Amino acid sequence: MKKQILESGEKVITIDDSINSKQATPVQAVVQQLSAYQLFMKDKKVDGKFSLQVLSQMWKDLPQDYKEQYQERARQLKEQVQQNKLIAPETFFPLARLKTILKEDEQKPQFKPEAYQYMLKAIEEFGELLLNKVKDQIKQDQRKTIKEDDLITVIKENEELQFLSCLAIHHQKKKTTQTLNQQQVKSKNSGALDKFLENNNGI
Repeated sequence: MKKQILESGEKVITIDDSINSKQATPVQAVVQQLSAYQLFMKDKKVDGKFSLQVLSQMWKDLPQDYKEQYQERARQLKEQVQQNKLIAPETFFPLARLKTILKEDEQKPQFKPEAYQYMLKAIEEFGELLLNKVKDQIKQDQRKTIKEDDLITVIKENEELQFLSCLAIHHQKKKTTQTLNQQQVKSKNSGALDKFLENNNGI
């Protein structure tokens, strides 16, 4: 049911009693919070074209019970936004660390706060996926401690993780260097022992 309660110039403005409907206002995961006044302006812009000055006066003249209806809608909207807002998992991957990494990008992209939140969530989800695969790996070997080799094995055996092959290459180079260093140390120790035995007539 609509009531004619306000007049602006030659136009008669109508207020729909259905604005107090219990149906929740559809809200996406990330949405701009609107005040009661902004909701009122949004409704009136749909009804017709009014200047900001006219809309402002209309809001001032609006009966208190109708204002309370818009205030209730604004409150419900705020609750829905808070419920759907993606919380940055700071305990898993600090936001400051993500920003530091992104600063290394040559193009220096700009991010809105919501974009940071989604990136942090994506990192969290990926970390959990990788951890579960590594846990399955050590479970097969009946171990509880995750080693560097376990992570590399998971990367090599899973096609969807091939973009991390650079880690496997780095790991192999590291192991090769360690082996060479051990051989050099062993060779030096062996040479020192041979020299000692030689100086002591084989004793």
